[in-house]
Amino acid sequence: MANPNKEKGTRWESAVAKFLQSKGFPVWRMAQTGAQDEGDLGGLPSWAFECRDRAKMDLSKNVRDANNRAQAKGALFGVTIMKKRNASVADAYVAMDLETFAKILERIEGKEHE
Repeated sequence: MANPNKEKGTRWESAVAKFLQSKGFPVWRMAQTGAQDEGDLGGLPSWAFECRDRAKMDLSKNVRDANNRAQAKGALFGVTIMKKRNASVADAYVAMDLETFAKILERIEGKEHE
Protein backbone atom coordinates (compact mmCIF):
# COMPACT_ATOMS: atom_id res chain seq x y z
CA MET A 1 0.00 0.00 0.00
CA ALA A 2 1.24 3.48 -0.87
CA ASN A 3 2.20 6.08 1.71
CA PRO A 4 -0.91 8.22 2.48
CA ASN A 5 1.18 11.34 3.27
CA LYS A 6 3.01 11.03 -0.05
CA GLU A 7 -0.31 10.65 -1.85
CA LYS A 8 -1.64 13.78 -0.10
CA GLY A 9 1.47 15.70 -1.12
CA THR A 10 1.21 14.51 -4.71
CA ARG A 11 -2.44 15.62 -4.87
CA TRP A 12 -1.48 19.07 -3.54
CA GLU A 13 1.42 19.47 -5.99
CA SER A 14 -0.89 18.48 -8.85
CA ALA A 15 -3.58 20.91 -7.71
CA VAL A 16 -1.07 23.78 -7.50
CA ALA A 17 0.32 22.92 -10.94
CA LYS A 18 -3.20 22.82 -12.42
CA PHE A 19 -4.05 26.18 -10.84
CA LEU A 20 -0.89 27.85 -12.20
CA GLN A 21 -1.51 26.27 -15.62
CA SER A 22 -5.00 27.81 -15.61
CA LYS A 23 -3.28 31.19 -15.19
CA GLY A 24 -1.12 30.54 -18.25
CA PHE A 25 2.09 29.34 -16.58
CA PRO A 26 3.79 26.30 -18.19
CA VAL A 27 4.37 24.31 -15.00
CA TRP A 28 4.20 20.62 -14.21
CA ARG A 29 4.82 18.29 -11.30
CA MET A 30 8.46 17.27 -11.13
CA ALA A 31 9.43 13.64 -10.70
CA GLN A 32 11.57 13.33 -7.59
CA THR A 33 14.71 11.59 -8.75
CA GLY A 34 18.28 11.77 -7.59
CA ALA A 35 19.85 13.34 -4.55
CA GLN A 36 19.32 16.98 -5.54
CA ASP A 37 15.70 18.00 -5.09
CA GLU A 38 15.01 20.99 -7.35
CA GLY A 39 11.46 21.56 -6.11
CA ASP A 40 8.01 20.18 -6.69
CA LEU A 41 7.11 22.02 -9.90
CA GLY A 42 9.06 22.50 -13.10
CA GLY A 43 8.63 24.72 -16.14
CA LEU A 44 9.74 28.09 -14.78
CA PRO A 45 13.56 28.10 -14.67
CA SER A 46 13.84 31.13 -12.37
CA TRP A 47 11.61 29.56 -9.72
CA ALA A 48 11.82 26.64 -7.28
CA PHE A 49 8.51 25.67 -5.69
CA GLU A 50 8.11 23.75 -2.45
CA CYS A 51 4.46 22.67 -2.13
CA ARG A 52 3.31 21.64 1.36
CA ASP A 53 0.04 20.12 2.53
CA ARG A 54 0.54 19.62 6.24
CA ALA A 55 -1.81 19.98 9.19
CA LYS A 56 0.81 22.02 11.05
CA MET A 57 2.70 24.69 9.13
CA ASP A 58 6.39 25.11 9.81
CA LEU A 59 7.04 28.38 8.02
CA SER A 60 10.75 28.56 8.79
CA LYS A 61 11.44 25.02 7.57
CA ASN A 62 9.26 25.44 4.47
CA VAL A 63 11.00 28.67 3.41
CA ARG A 64 14.42 27.16 4.13
CA ASP A 65 13.52 24.11 2.03
CA ALA A 66 12.33 26.34 -0.83
CA ASN A 67 15.62 28.25 -0.74
CA ASN A 68 17.58 24.98 -0.73
CA ARG A 69 15.60 23.82 -3.78
CA ALA A 70 16.32 27.13 -5.53
CA GLN A 71 20.03 26.74 -4.81
CA ALA A 72 20.06 23.14 -6.09
CA LYS A 73 18.22 24.21 -9.24
CA GLY A 74 20.20 27.40 -9.79
CA ALA A 75 16.93 29.35 -9.64
CA LEU A 76 16.62 32.98 -8.60
CA PHE A 77 13.58 32.54 -6.39
CA GLY A 78 12.49 29.87 -3.93
CA VAL A 79 8.93 29.96 -2.63
CA THR A 80 6.79 27.63 -0.59
CA ILE A 81 3.11 27.14 -1.38
CA MET A 82 1.24 25.93 1.68
CA LYS A 83 -2.29 24.57 1.66
CA LYS A 84 -4.81 26.50 3.69
CA ARG A 85 -7.17 24.12 5.50
CA ASN A 86 -10.72 23.93 4.15
CA ALA A 87 -10.00 26.44 1.38
CA SER A 88 -9.52 26.45 -2.36
CA VAL A 89 -6.14 26.19 -4.06
CA ALA A 90 -6.36 29.91 -4.88
CA ASP A 91 -6.43 30.65 -1.13
CA ALA A 92 -3.12 28.87 -0.44
CA TYR A 93 -0.33 30.74 1.28
CA VAL A 94 2.82 31.62 -0.65
CA ALA A 95 5.82 32.43 1.52
CA MET A 96 9.42 33.47 1.01
CA ASP A 97 12.12 35.29 2.91
CA LEU A 98 12.59 39.04 2.59
CA GLU A 99 15.74 38.61 0.46
CA THR A 100 13.75 36.68 -2.16
CA PHE A 101 10.94 39.23 -2.03
CA ALA A 102 13.45 42.06 -2.59
CA LYS A 103 14.84 40.26 -5.67
CA ILE A 104 11.33 40.01 -7.10
CA LEU A 105 10.64 43.68 -6.37
CA GLU A 106 13.90 44.69 -8.06
CA ARG A 107 12.87 42.81 -11.19
CA ILE A 108 9.30 44.12 -11.28
CA GLU A 109 10.01 47.70 -10.27
CA GLY A 110 13.16 47.91 -12.39
CA LYS A 111 11.20 46.93 -15.50
CA GLU A 112 8.31 49.28 -14.73
CA HIS A 113 10.63 52.27 -14.28
CA GLU A 114 12.73 51.75 -17.41
